[in-house]
Amino acid sequence: MKDQDKTPKVSAAQNIGAAGHRQRLRERFCRAGLNGLQDYEAVELLLSYAIPRRDVKPLAKELLRDFGSIEGLMDAPMHRLIEEHGMGMSSALLVRLIREMCTKYLEQRVRETDVLDAPDAAEDFVRMKLGGCQSETLMTIFLNSHNHIISYELTPGTVNRASIYVRELAKRAVLGNATGVILAHNHPSGVCIPSQDDIKLTDNVAKALETFGIRLYCHLVVTPSECRRIDVRQP
Repeated sequence: MKDQDKTPKVSAAQNIGAAGHRQRLRERFCRAGLNGLQDYEAVELLLSYAIPRRDVKPLAKELLRDFGSIEGLMDAPMHRLIEEHGMGMSSALLVRLIREMCTKYLEQRVRETDVLDAPDAAEDFVRMKLGGCQSETLMTIFLNSHNHIISYELTPGTVNRASIYVRELAKRAVLGNATGVILAHNHPSGVCIPSQDDIKLTDNVAKALETFGIRLYCHLVVTPSECRRIDVRQP
């Protein structure tokens, strides 16, 4: 699918001017990274690789205005980018690819880390993975005896319907030889305040895991910009 072009045709001279502008953006980025660009210019530079024959500055400003920030843009559903902003599949895929690569970077960075000694790294990964989800998603992180991540699982749905999942979670932790678990889930509302259901789930999972000698370390509640920690209550 080709990117839609809602702008008027431009002359050869205008094309040359636009090419020079994009080159200057690249040079500024090479010199100073994102600190050398305004947010709309960073988005403009990104889009220029997917839409090379169009002035994308108006589109970059429109996207930031509608989604509020680069963070909001990266978390935006692809269908909104395509249907509401006429970006086309290739440019929408580029935005999604950048986000997924950032998530993979954070995941690989935390893999060989003692997540209890470096909680910020784990929280950044969880926020990037879950924060932009449009529906509530439960994440279970399984840890080994060195507190390194063995694996993680995502379960769609709301946590207050997770009573059956508690038993399955404990079973998978045992089969995976995990010695510890971290729970996490997102609040699509953007309000990063643990609910009573969140606290109840934390207690239930901790008790179920304790039966098998496995420790639940904490339960993280995240939005794109925040992370709140529910600590396990001692009996």
